[in-house]
Amino acid sequence: MEIARRTKIMLVVFLVSIGVLALLYWRTSRAAYESAKYVVVRSEGDFEIRDYAAMVLAETPLAGGEAGRDGSFLRLFRFITGANEARQKLAMTTPVLIDAEPSGGRMSFVLPAEVGLPQVARPADPSVSLRGVEPTRYAALRFPGSISEKRQDVAYARLLELLKERGLEARSGPRFAYYDPPWTPPFLRRNEVLVRIADSEPSTSSPH
Repeated sequence: MEIARRTKIMLVVFLVSIGVLALLYWRTSRAAYESAKYVVVRSEGDFEIRDYAAMVLAETPLAGGEAGRDGSFLRLFRFITGANEARQKLAMTTPVLIDAEPSGGRMSFVLPAEVGLPQVARPADPSVSLRGVEPTRYAALRFPGSISEKRQDVAYARLLELLKERGLEARSGPRFAYYDPPWTPPFLRRNEVLVRIADSEPSTSSPH
């Protein structure tokens, strides 16, 4: 009986230790990357209104399904690691953006904040393009789990409900933001759905 009790305690300690290590790794891994800059205007749990700073996106068409996402990611990754006219290397940032559209949509990388559009070398792959984005206000909703169309649809529907309850109107389709590498446990992942809204409230919070 005493041996069984000690074994159970050791197992619990082991599992807790693994959980703590996984959490520390997750936080360290995410913190290693620059993120798109924004200021929180309003925060209500997982729902936020944010003012995003101007940014430069590298984007490519998104084919359907997981294989399509992987191919789009690799095209963008090759671009930032030197597949461009100047063999310029750019740091990876977060989040990876997916704009869902009936035609298939787009995947985008946010380029580092210190790199302006004129300083970015032209992509070698014609399916990768560069685009400057002006400062924009978004409503955002966080949701957990791995990437799936079902989770995206549920999160987008919920965000639209929250906007309606607050008298706000979506002025774009959904943009999904994924912050973590694929090996991150689903319950630790930071995922978001964003839609553009009108610029009608003053910014009062610190930048992220």
